[in-house]
Amino acid sequence: MPNTKLGNIAKEEIRNAMRGLTGSPAKLEAERLARIYGVKWQHIYRVTSDLRGSGRKPRADRGKRIYELAEGTDLWYAAQFVVSDKLDPKEALDVARLRRPEAKLPSLEYFRRILAEHQLGKKSLRSARRAYRRWEAEYPGQIFQVDCTALKVRWQDERSRRILRIEGIDKNHPQTDSTKLRVWQLMLVDDCSRRRFLRYIATSHITSRDMVQFECDAFSELGIPHVLYSDNGPEFKGRHTKATRILNAVLADEGGFQHWTHIPNNPQASGKVEVAHKWAEKMDRLVGLAITEGQIVTIDRLNEFADRICDHYNNRVHRSTGETPMFRWSNRRIVVRKIDPAVIESALLSDEFPVVLDPSMTFARDGQIYRLPGVEPFLSAAGKKIQVVVPPAIDTIIVTLPNLNGKFEPDHGGEFEVEKVLAETDVAGAFRSTAASNAEVLKKRLKDSRKQEIREIKDKSKHTGQIAPVPHLNVEMELPATNVAAFPHPERIFTAEEVAAVTPLPTPAYTGREIGYWEAVGMFADRFASIEDAKAALLNLFPETQGSLPAAEVEAHLEQLLAPAIQTPTRLRAVS
Repeated sequence: MPNTKLGNIAKEEIRNAMRGLTGSPAKLEAERLARIYGVKWQHIYRVTSDLRGSGRKPRADRGKRIYELAEGTDLWYAAQFVVSDKLDPKEALDVARLRRPEAKLPSLEYFRRILAEHQLGKKSLRSARRAYRRWEAEYPGQIFQVDCTALKVRWQDERSRRILRIEGIDKNHPQTDSTKLRVWQLMLVDDCSRRRFLRYIATSHITSRDMVQFECDAFSELGIPHVLYSDNGPEFKGRHTKATRILNAVLADEGGFQHWTHIPNNPQASGKVEVAHKWAEKMDRLVGLAITEGQIVTIDRLNEFADRICDHYNNRVHRSTGETPMFRWSNRRIVVRKIDPAVIESALLSDEFPVVLDPSMTFARDGQIYRLPGVEPFLSAAGKKIQVVVPPAIDTIIVTLPNLNGKFEPDHGGEFEVEKVLAETDVAGAFRSTAASNAEVLKKRLKDSRKQEIREIKDKSKHTGQIAPVPHLNVEMELPATNVAAFPHPERIFTAEEVAAVTPLPTPAYTGREIGYWEAVGMFADRFASIEDAKAALLNLFPETQGSLPAAEVEAHLEQLLAPAIQTPTRLRAVS
């Protein structure tokens, strides 16, 4: 049998064919594959050894230990103090032995080893990392990940507007010069395509207004996603919460807009934007090079730099997807939802202002009088101070009502979206109440009459035993009349003998995927000096570019064709 070298495609096809097979079926399949690929069946077993396990017979006692971390045991009792009360393992054992003198507990070293095996050791508890499963958006524009971080050595001088390099600033040695502002980088990443958008701002700390302004810039270029995914930082509160409500109201007929936040101590959940931050910090060294050599760098130049590096990144092949982010962004048919930049900024950056709600359920703003619904909880706020946001570009008003202590807490159910309605002046003498108030009165009357009816039904049932009819429960309903004739379908019932007489067909053997000429050129072109060499070599296998062959066979032929020739060593002999 020739000594054939298996390529990567052949190995993958062999592994797929052998997966899940054991015993005699595995031996027969290995012999069949050996004949197809020109190797020994023992080699097939070596290629797929990890698919069958060690093959060892399990121990009868299954490796049981003297100490098992099971509920109700003495070991469990000691471990509770480590996890719940944050005691050191030594102190936990001391407490357990003191409270349970008869307890059977291991040594300190063995106790620590058991805790480490169950991810309860000092290192695991200190990291507080949570389990995470990798995920990806289904299409571009579905989910954007967003985050912000402060650059460690970048500061802006408020006098000269220049970006400076200042090192040694940390919690123990804070920056006390009020003329220096820290530079922040704000990053947005499309979860499906990995397309990135970066901006720099100089501020003492990131506010929700800064984050909304950044998102306005990003959404104007990339469109508005269906979901914005971030951590639970303070920059995503306040104004950002109101901006989310406004966008969801504007895009209600186009799929809406949501803001998702992941749980604390789980940075890998938004890992794509975290990786993008590290990449931006690496590229920031080029900025440091320019500053060191005396070049003037400002925030505007930083943002020009951000556009260029993002364009460069978005048009190079991503190592995880194997495609450029821009190709992955544009090769799917999606609807990019965009709003005019001026409109989106005026809507999302509208100021919140306090007003006194008139007893007529109206308030005035910029020469207009707006009416709120005459229902609870707005009726209870009549005559009190409330906070409102009136975006100029949409038909929605955001109202924040005070709580019992007079404080405004939008995150605790005190914020509402209402339709923007202008108040109309009633005709003198009409004295009309609001339509909503009339509806409330009508609902109350209907509920009262229903309660009275229920009392009467119960009294009648108590005295006479007669119950009220309920459709389909105690009264059979007639089927609706129809002129459509329904004919029964003929049935063919197979007997057990007929089923037993049929021999099940064997599962078709896996023979590998076949490819054509042009697919082979695209798959193996990188093994040649040029694309033309690849085309010429593959014409020997595909005459006139026709037909198809197994991919493993094509790969094996190219391995043999491109293998370096074995040169016979030259023998030297002495000449007298």
